[in-house]
Formats: sequence, structure tokens, C-alpha cells
Amino acid sequence: MGVDIHLTIVKFDRDLNTYKEIKLYKKDDKNNYVPIDLYPGRNGELFDYLSGKEDDFPVKPLYEKNLPQDLKNQIDEYKKGGYGCYDFSEANLADVKLYLKDNPKVRDYDYEGKEEDFLINGYKENPIIDLVKRIEYVLDFDDFFWDYDGSFSDVRIIYFFDR
Repeated sequence: MGVDIHLTIVKFDRDLNTYKEIKLYKKDDKNNYVPIDLYPGRNGELFDYLSGKEDDFPVKPLYEKNLPQDLKNQIDEYKKGGYGCYDFSEANLADVKLYLKDNPKVRDYDYEGKEEDFLINGYKENPIIDLVKRIEYVLDFDDFFWDYDGSFSDVRIIYFFDR
């Protein structure tokens, strides 16, 4: 059985002094608007980083107190609903970018080359980089100038897993 990730992005709105959830929508086959899954794929290695099992990724337990009420309700439903959800966590985009500055490459556990070449070829691009690109694309859709008037620390990446 695979592991799925549920990803949500919230951004602090300085004018309203509160966090707002960033959502993208599409029309389904019945012409209704439905939210787009921000990370529909599976990547066990990425999930290991996000859950704190690898390296020093800046994962924190989810702080729900200042989240929008509808998001808190949704999270409570997942926690109580028997969906098999676990590891409700968050990471601040500024902290993630600092982490990537120090860790642009990570060990490639699939490397099968010569041992003497390991330091040159035994590393690969950090899988968190693609996740951050995806998050920044979503933020661009919401507000193209999001990174000009605010701060990366205003963006929280909220996520949890299910089986």
C-alpha cells in the first residue's frame, strides 16, 4: 500500500492580520469547481524528508491555533474520521529555502558506481527542490507579486500523510 501526501499552503495576509489558505480549482466532469490536489504524486524519498526521517529538514508539528477555521475543521475531520492520516506537520517556506541553500544535493541511495567515485557521483538534486517549485507556482497563481510585498516566512506548508 502506498503513502499519499495531503498538502496545503497558507499565507499570512498582513492587511487582515490572519492566515489565508491558498487553493486552486478546476471544473469536474459535472461542471462543478473542485479543489486541485497540490501534490497528486507519490515519492517515498520526498516523504522521508518531509517526515523528518532524513537529513535536517525543518519540519515542525502542526500549529493549528492561527489557521483559518474551515482548514482547522477539515484537519479535525481527517484526524477523527478514520482515514489513516498521520504526521500532521508544517514547514515555513523561508526555513525550507535556507535548508535547500545548505542541502542542494542529497545522497543517492540508488548509486551503484565505483566507491572511489561516490563523492562525485553519489549525490543527486534534493527532492525538496521540485516541491518548492510547485509551491511557488501555486503562490504565483494566487498572486503574481506574492514575493515582492511579503516574506517567505509568511508562507506555511502544511501537510500530512495517509495509508
